[in-house]
Amino acid sequence: MSEVFGLQPIFSPFWADLPHADIFTVIASDILHQLHQGIFKDHFKKWCMVLMGKQDFNAHFHAMPVFSGLHHFKEGISKVKQWTGADHKQVQHIFLTALIGTAPHPDVIKAGSSLLNFIYLAQYQSHIDCMLVALQQALDGFHTAKDVFVKRGCHKHFNVPKIHSLQHYIEMIRSLGSLDGLNTETSEWLHINFAKKAYTASNRRDYSIQMTRWLQCQEAVIWFSSFLTWLYDKELRKFW
Repeated sequence: MSEVFGLQPIFSPFWADLPHADIFTVIASDILHQLHQGIFKDHFKKWCMVLMGKQDFNAHFHAMPVFSGLHHFKEGISKVKQWTGADHKQVQHIFLTALIGTAPHPDVIKAGSSLLNFIYLAQYQSHIDCMLVALQQALDGFHTAKDVFVKRGCHKHFNVPKIHSLQHYIEMIRSLGSLDGLNTETSEWLHINFAKKAYTASNRRDYSIQMTRWLQCQEAVIWFSSFLTWLYDKELRKFW
């Protein structure tokens, strides 16, 4: 029966009988995988594409003028295969603009505006009570308007774990502080610098040794560059 339904056995965890252990407090909010790649990319963006059509939606992104600091998606966004956290942020800057004039119902704009407000507010490096109130208002606005996607046939239900996780963000901020310290985007960048770039510099054979040597060389270059900067500043102070 378990094989039919894809169920896996759950063994008694070591923390089950510990008096002060609450495993649910260990599951911290993650801006990258829950907001950028989760709610926005895997759900809201797909709902909007189904609702407006890929061709028209891509045309809106293509028609946007080039502006300094903003990425121009000249081919649209439906053909992009691999997304990074920076790509998600660039799309979010102009996503609401792409909805205007294409969205068939005002609630689509309201849901998008509220969700983007929630994403932006959740990324603050510090919070005060009024910001958390605004965060809750943005979440309430999204929940009020999101039913339009079910009525229009874009999605069957909202029993989605990542949507459920949004209601715990304020509690998590009050308990653990700002979420930038819990964001896995930092470790993702370290993975790029310490693993992907190092592997690319190798010949793909016995790459572990080559990656280690490449990282040692990079570290030596950084230290020497820092030393030259320090030496330059020291010599420059003699003329002050």
